[in-house]
Amino acid sequence: MVEPIFLYTINAQEEVLSDTTVDELFNLSLDEFLDIVITPSKLPQPENYATQKIDVISAREIETSVSGNRNLCEIIGNLPGSSVTVLSRNDVNWGTYGGIGPKYSTFMLQGIPVDAFVDPMSLDNNIIKQIEVQRGPASVIYPNYLSQDYAGTQSPLAGTVNLILKSKIDKRKTMFKTAYGSYNTLNEQIYHENRINNLNYFFGLYHETSEYTNYGTEGSWLQMNESPEYKKTKIYGGLTYFLDKDEKQKIMLFYQKTKHIGSAGRLYRGFDHEYGTFNAGYDLQLNNNLHLQSHIGIRSYDRSWQESQFGVIDTLRSTEGVNQFIIPVDLSLTWSHGKNNLLILGGDYQTALYETWSDPLLGYKLYSNKSTTSQNGIYIKEDWRPVKGLSFSAGMRLNSIITHVSMVNSGFSYDNSSSWKKILWSTGARYNINDWVSVFANSGTSFAPPSLKSSSGTISMAYLGIPGYNGQLPNPNLKPEKGFSADAGADFMLPTNIRISTRLFYTVLNDAIIDNIVSRNPSQTQSINTESSSTGCEIELTHRVNKTFSWYINGTYIDSNVENHLNPDQNDVQIPFSPNSIANLGINYYSKSGFTATSAFNYNGGFYDGITKTDYTWFTPGFVLNVYLSQVFSRKDSYTAEVFAQLYNLTNNDYEMPWQFKNPGFSGMYGIRLTIN
Repeated sequence: MVEPIFLYTINAQEEVLSDTTVDELFNLSLDEFLDIVITPSKLPQPENYATQKIDVISAREIETSVSGNRNLCEIIGNLPGSSVTVLSRNDVNWGTYGGIGPKYSTFMLQGIPVDAFVDPMSLDNNIIKQIEVQRGPASVIYPNYLSQDYAGTQSPLAGTVNLILKSKIDKRKTMFKTAYGSYNTLNEQIYHENRINNLNYFFGLYHETSEYTNYGTEGSWLQMNESPEYKKTKIYGGLTYFLDKDEKQKIMLFYQKTKHIGSAGRLYRGFDHEYGTFNAGYDLQLNNNLHLQSHIGIRSYDRSWQESQFGVIDTLRSTEGVNQFIIPVDLSLTWSHGKNNLLILGGDYQTALYETWSDPLLGYKLYSNKSTTSQNGIYIKEDWRPVKGLSFSAGMRLNSIITHVSMVNSGFSYDNSSSWKKILWSTGARYNINDWVSVFANSGTSFAPPSLKSSSGTISMAYLGIPGYNGQLPNPNLKPEKGFSADAGADFMLPTNIRISTRLFYTVLNDAIIDNIVSRNPSQTQSINTESSSTGCEIELTHRVNKTFSWYINGTYIDSNVENHLNPDQNDVQIPFSPNSIANLGINYYSKSGFTATSAFNYNGGFYDGITKTDYTWFTPGFVLNVYLSQVFSRKDSYTAEVFAQLYNLTNNDYEMPWQFKNPGFSGMYGIRLTIN
């Protein structure tokens, strides 16, 4: 009897993972309780079919988590192997995944890549049905993301994070939420979702204003002398329309616009950032054995900021900016054959336009760097399950990348085109020995050329060490980086709902492109090639004690190493931002009376900010405790009203971070949520 795995349709997944109550969740049978995941094979399947290690974070867990810097990475940071270093509410995360660096675990929105640095602080939490975190290589069916900004091109060598959008709405819901807290922060949100026949839709508005607080260390290049106030506004909406009554054919649309304006705590240090995110998809189940999916995305990132000359009276020197426009496209066909086997054939395309500019009080823009990069990929992957409990996967991708640079450091580029063709591969296996024990192993490769920011920088080498000139120094001699990653582990389901998991991982990069801090004041970095590797071990335990109480504990040990035999001062050192140890402890309590309490206790053993022994600095974030509390005070058939408190960094740990940033310590948000059914 043929049992095609895609019969676990999106509908089945959402029946299991819909916004069930806590009581309903804990009353599920063992089979129902198994997570249904999409990321490993692009279609819903039981978690224990996947060869990789998959973590699922539900919408309820996202809602009851505390993110002091308004960044989704802080929620993912409770998982093993993730080290989060969000510099502030106005800055991105520079943490590491699997100890290898910040750009080796891609982020996706509904399977289409987004920026791992920008989008976790831009996208709204209310749009997400669940987050799927795949630990281990994912570079065959998912491409690199061609960002030229921040640390450059992002590859799924150490894993990928898939933000699954809400698609099938069970019933109408309208939510009003307002909160006030530290630094005169006011947050207001409106969200609505509904279903009308075959049309499922949601939309919302998010607005937050804050005076914020100084997040620079003493004597920092930031030199704040007033509150770094900001305003952040998000407008978003999405819909899923089923074209037939059997819901085998659907169209999906999503769009969000984020506006983030403010200052860095001084006169003439303002910033104005706009981010746009568009997703469109078409999904068709052709028959019981064939499934077609197509997706297209549009991502726009427009950032501008002021540079000033500090003095008794500050003077404006210039306005600087970065514009980036990326379009990813994917088309795949999945064939179910034999008994629960899958063959995935697909292709993807991506184009990225990148430019930097400056307005030195002229009233118009002077462009510094311009480039266009395109990527084509063709991939094939087989998921083979020859007998019950045994899964194999193997895949291959042919990647073609072309970069055209039309301007470098305000001058036209003549030797302006580069191209690469590479074959990437991945393999994996999982054996479910019985209902209680399973083992798995995976391996894969990656390839990424240097980004324009890494090779051309944002400031000229002539400004090395000159106060007031902060940014990236150029390195035109960078080589592409090639990576290999492997992992192996085991899952144990013990009596009394205890689950223990272990995972060993190893990642190595040839000609790894690493950002090395060369000056702290002014704040300047430069990308260089090195040989980098990371070896580590993760262990985690989760325990669902009863229907209302659960807890978890996990720890990660990492041994990372950078080799640069041409420079003894940069040889045999740790990878920047890669800690040697991470640990997390969490407790969750959901009562029938409507009281909720969740806590996350995070520990980071410390890391270096660079690879130059005579000039790097060791940072020790240490312990941070976050707590979420809420209580329903009125509940009727038509509405629910509750009060809540989000308590960030109760340990009041104002630890220092690279680039002379610091965690400002404790902050709290206190509010009310009204949900109308």
